[in-house]
Amino acid sequence: MGTAWRRWCKRRPFAGGLLMILSGAVMVSFVAMPVELMIQTGIGGVSSLMFGGMLVVLGLVTWFTPNQHVITGSLAGFLGLGALILSNLGGLVIGTLLALVGGGLAFSWRPVSRPPRGRRRGRRRPHDQARREAPGETDAEGGEGPDAPVLPSPAVPRPEG
Repeated sequence: MGTAWRRWCKRRPFAGGLLMILSGAVMVSFVAMPVELMIQTGIGGVSSLMFGGMLVVLGLVTWFTPNQHVITGSLAGFLGLGALILSNLGGLVIGTLLALVGGGLAFSWRPVSRPPRGRRRGRRRPHDQARREAPGETDAEGGEGPDAPVLPSPAVPRPEG
């Protein structure tokens, strides 16, 4: 299970999604109170729940649909800045900082390219070895094989006039 988990984490912006989920949890945890009291406190309590919930959802979307990393990363940054203004300083600034860093990590993530199928385990195919052993052979077009240097075309004289 350890290798499958590592492979799953490497193929998606895992750290960015994790920081987004943590920022949402921080924002929600600072307003853990009964709903009646939260409504009485005003927009700070309700918006903290809304921003925190949206950041948790964005973190999960980042994990499970990594192709959307640009959208989720930028939205997390905007939500973090909005939470700074509207919801108790964005979870005492901790939630906002986590959202900004997580959004930045998700936004800047690039997928890891996979090695070609035939060369994953370091084995060479037999016909690749045969090509490398006989470098002097010419191909059907008369060239010196795939590793031959490419020469520039001869200069064509320009007509004067």
